[in-house]
Amino acid sequence: MATKPSILTKIAEEKTAAGVQTMSRQSFAWLKQKMLQLRNPTAYIPPMTKEKYRYTPPSNRQKFLLGGLYFFIYDPKGKSELPYYDRFPLVMPLQRNADGFLGLNIHYLPINYRILFMRKLMGRAIYDENDEIKRIRITYDILDATRRFKEFRPCVKQYLYSHVRSRILAVQPDEWDVATYLPVHQFKKQPAKTVWQDSIEEIRNS
Repeated sequence: MATKPSILTKIAEEKTAAGVQTMSRQSFAWLKQKMLQLRNPTAYIPPMTKEKYRYTPPSNRQKFLLGGLYFFIYDPKGKSELPYYDRFPLVMPLQRNADGFLGLNIHYLPINYRILFMRKLMGRAIYDENDEIKRIRITYDILDATRRFKEFRPCVKQYLYSHVRSRILAVQPDEWDVATYLPVHQFKKQPAKTVWQDSIEEIRNS
């Protein structure tokens, strides 16, 4: 039985068909227009059943490949004490622990910073036998050891499996550039402009 392509795959295919090779101002405008079709940015993630709402099954834990890229709905622990948080993160897991994982939420960077950061990370890509990207070979220690990756600092977040509120949407490597541009962040308690300004200040002071 054929697998139904994700909305990211559809957008990527349309991007290729339209001859959009790089994310110029015109191509970004094209993508933004496409994204207007997504009335609800989380609509394409199958909701979990009521019984599973409060807990992500162990099988889902294995779906977080270190160095991959994922969308999911998240309800952080202690959110009342946080200045803001992203309800719909785009995360690259760095390391696992007993009850969750440490990851980079790319949404905490404004678009131009995301592009720069992802390009740097691509320099650490691991390829398969067909010369296609499998994942990024990166750890917190590697990121922290040099100013080259200073954009990572506002992105580092700890995620608990028990606070994941949806199934996990794995973003395929050939969709990463599209996912980077998707305006689907869902910041709570503060507007994106405030979040991004705080991130820029943290990067500049690092």
